[in-house]
Amino acid sequence: MLTRNANENLSQLIHQTNDNIENSFQIIDNTSLHFLSNKAVRTWSIEDVSLGDDFYKKFLNKSEIEEDLKYSLMFNNAWNISLLSTAYVFFDADNFISVLKSQPNIERTNHHNLNVYQTVSDSKVRGKEILPPTASDPTVYFTRNVSNIDIPKQRLVLIFGTSEADLSAKYAELVSFPGSMAYIIDNQGIVYSSSDKQLLGRQVQPSILKLQDSPSASEVNLEGRKYLFASQSIGGTGLTFIVGIPRKQILSKLSDSIRNYIWMIVLITSVSTAAGILISLRFTRFIRDLFHSFNKVKMGDYNTAMPTYKDVELNLLSGTFNKMTSEIKHLIGQVYEKQLLVKESEIKFLQSQMNPHFLFNTLITIGYKARLSKDETVYKMVTAMTELLQAGIYASGSDMITIRQELEFIQFYLYLQKERFDDKIEYSILVEDESILDLLLPKLSIEPLVENAIVHGLEKKVGKGALTVCIRKEDDSICFEITDNGLGFESEDMEWNNRESAVLRKPGHNNIGLINTHKRIQMIYGDAYGIHIESRIDQGSKVTVRIPVDRGESSYV
Repeated sequence: MLTRNANENLSQLIHQTNDNIENSFQIIDNTSLHFLSNKAVRTWSIEDVSLGDDFYKKFLNKSEIEEDLKYSLMFNNAWNISLLSTAYVFFDADNFISVLKSQPNIERTNHHNLNVYQTVSDSKVRGKEILPPTASDPTVYFTRNVSNIDIPKQRLVLIFGTSEADLSAKYAELVSFPGSMAYIIDNQGIVYSSSDKQLLGRQVQPSILKLQDSPSASEVNLEGRKYLFASQSIGGTGLTFIVGIPRKQILSKLSDSIRNYIWMIVLITSVSTAAGILISLRFTRFIRDLFHSFNKVKMGDYNTAMPTYKDVELNLLSGTFNKMTSEIKHLIGQVYEKQLLVKESEIKFLQSQMNPHFLFNTLITIGYKARLSKDETVYKMVTAMTELLQAGIYASGSDMITIRQELEFIQFYLYLQKERFDDKIEYSILVEDESILDLLLPKLSIEPLVENAIVHGLEKKVGKGALTVCIRKEDDSICFEITDNGLGFESEDMEWNNRESAVLRKPGHNNIGLINTHKRIQMIYGDAYGIHIESRIDQGSKVTVRIPVDRGESSYV
């Protein structure tokens, strides 16, 4: 019975894990196809673009393809979630372009990708190929070889790299049992991912290779130990995912769980019986008070407090109940209000929409029609608008994002305004240190301030407007400065604590966005943080947002 349940649970868990791995491979494959559909790459594959010794034209051609590569990755989910770490396009061994995600050693990374290029160039395989990592270079490489239809020597080699650690993290739960093993191998048994990093790029032992045709969990004797092994092919890649867990470990865990459950039931039953007898004999008055207090709390009266008692134990329970109701009141008043502020903008936006999905589908359709019409400006504007609306409507399961992601939302918005006003508005984004971009902040806490500066400061300004976003670190804080030379306003009239004040009712100066962002930051990080405003009429404004350095290691209330 236990063995059958273990086999079924293992098969189900392997199936779910394999789906996650297969989905990651599919995302990377779609990313490569999306890039190869760009105009510059299509031109390279169907036209003669050999330039001889014209180095200037070669430079322009490479720059155009590099711009397409960066643009493809800018709106790509695989790059945004760090599924991809490197992207290279090789024209030959001496000419290539690359996009890296925080690589500590660029020279070594270039060397590894050059080796991959030479391997692919020497291979007879054309089209898609996946190369395994090694112990010295733990990167799985996804390559596509694109040749010109009429000129085979004129070709591009696209190389995407993803860390093997990202693949092994997807099956970490399966190898949490002592003695467990997991592999991603090809048909020849070459290891692409494993819990044993020394095996990367090597061939597994023949006894493991034989198991790649065992879709259901089965018992196998390996090196004198009994294992439950199961495997499943990773669709479309030619790879197989194999997992083996010691049978003794699985049965031991199941037995321990059943034993703990039985003891817990016995303990709960014994304690409940004893407590019921004692309470019924000695604490009749306490029970009446407790039920009365519970009923008041149930009706929503969180100011309820139980009286004190002479008995020390009863007094302890009374104090605990009073502390509980006080904390509930605090949580409702503070945490719930915080969540309302976090969602307020999203809810108001959603309430004003007939059908957000219809809006997104319509925008995407307009974008593709613009691209088919070769209007890249309209296509980029519609794409940026779609990304910005999705960022505002969908919280993606988390209210905290990296500063890098927040800057992407800001760039989407500024790009649209730049296209709208042309030369009337100039903007710049200054980051003191690239490492700042990996820190966390509440989602959409800076972009609304940039939007406020454009709408209320620069939109109606006569003459050229300028906006600067500066991000820097000061001690244990991160400061965001949004500076504009717009119309300005009297900042000393700002009322942070009264959202219904007369200031908010002044025509043309609705500061609800500023106040909500300020209160939201203070509720998350405390009163030491928030927004400071310096502004004068016709002289511009500077809005400074201060938050603590947040790496996701602390919990803020």
